[in-house]
Amino acid sequence: MFRSANKRVVVYEGRDEDGVIEVIDEERTVRSLQFGTEARQSTMFLKDPDALALVYTHCLMTSLLFANPSPKAILVLGLGGGSVPKFILRQFPGCRVDAVEKRSSIVDVARDYFSLPADDSRLQVHLQDGLQFLSKSKPHQYDLIVVDLHDSAGMSPVVQRAEFFPACVRGLRPQGVVATNMWYGYRERGEREVRRLMHATFDNRLLFLPVAGKRNCVVLAFDQPPTADPAQVRERAREWQR
Repeated sequence: MFRSANKRVVVYEGRDEDGVIEVIDEERTVRSLQFGTEARQSTMFLKDPDALALVYTHCLMTSLLFANPSPKAILVLGLGGGSVPKFILRQFPGCRVDAVEKRSSIVDVARDYFSLPADDSRLQVHLQDGLQFLSKSKPHQYDLIVVDLHDSAGMSPVVQRAEFFPACVRGLRPQGVVATNMWYGYRERGEREVRRLMHATFDNRLLFLPVAGKRNCVVLAFDQPPTADPAQVRERAREWQR
């Protein structure tokens, strides 16, 4: 364990074939997962592990305003510290969550340091590439698909493959939503390519939510036009705010 002068404590440091993995505590209040840079891949409040600590995760969960209000199944591509799966499990006791992560070391870190449950029957963690999982899974089973696939420099190259977003559409139930965290890091060209692919797949059924002060833009994509009217959306927003 390494303690720095600004009260940052490195509680874990490791490496796998994809790079550095660090777990860092700050001020004894928050814990973050980092991949060898200052960018936080996940952050957790130590006293409230299931809450959403980062603003971009709040934007991702804006998708719940448009998705099935009682979701039966949600897919999370990219586990990180497990912030989104933990939040969903707490908010929707009857929902099944499939989380896909190709790095086994990240799964271990999420369970050992970020309170990701290892024995909750509602959560299945799949050690697999996200596109491979989508291609082999049963179609039309998810009310929401969350795409949060990144490495230390930006979005994972798999998101830039032409077949990725059509595979997401295949996995959606009617009126399902795809929520994507477009953190481009140092790959602005890649971010433009992802936008192009999303427009090609979803036409204009896209809602862009820039994250204030960050290089993130969360995009909500709809295979079909949303059926919720503005009054319903406002009421759901008030409920989630509470």
